Amino acid sequence: VREGWGIQSIAAHPGISRTDLLPNGAGPGSPQALARRYLWFLFQPAEQGALPPLYAATAPTAQGGGYYGPDRLSETRGHPVAAKVPAQAEDLAVAARLWQESERLTGTV
Repeated sequence: VREGWGIQSIAAHPGISRTDLLPNGAGPGSPQALARRYLWFLFQPAEQGALPPLYAATAPTAQGGGYYGPDRLSETRGHPVAAKVPAQAEDLAVAARLWQESERLTGTV
């Protein structure tokens, strides 16, 4: 909303959902993929995991600068609510390095 652009930055995470992201990302033999395969009952349906990002993108009540995730079982499943921001995400030195690396990789420096 700053400078009259009407743009907000809002983050969200899906919790733990039954998708192919873990087997395809970390690899089919990774601990994450094996957990997905054998502990499938702990994972929520993909549609449920889509709710926090959809909420962040479309809800009029989503706050700029907010962070949303599922409301149950340590933010692993459930309906969208304001989520706890991990301490690492508030590390200003890490944020500065990420910004610099992003500029370098996109050639905007």
